[in-house]
Amino acid sequence: MHWNRRWICCVGFCQYELGRQYPEQTHLTLYRGVNGLEDHEVLWRRGKRAVVLFNNVNAFSSHRERADEFGDYILTVRVPLAKVCCFQELLPGLLRGEGEHLVIGGVYEVSLSTL
Repeated sequence: MHWNRRWICCVGFCQYELGRQYPEQTHLTLYRGVNGLEDHEVLWRRGKRAVVLFNNVNAFSSHRERADEFGDYILTVRVPLAKVCCFQELLPGLLRGEGEHLVIGGVYEVSLSTL
């Protein structure tokens, strides 16, 4: 099977599992540790709220405590289920124990906090 077909099958299975595991939800709250927003394209910022344009694919954690291991600031994001393309529990051993979720990029509203 060609690599692209495998990826499409994985994303399709991910969407099926998310719908099965979270039948009443449309979004997941996920976290990303960063050292600052200067590495991201910030479209708007006011205090601890911002609108950020993320790259094509990004890694987020489902555990806030784990996200702080990756930076001084924690971005809290509500991600639509349709933008999650893989998560740790989907294929055990594929992602590394941080409650990791691979998310399709785009424009997201984020909350910025520190520990």
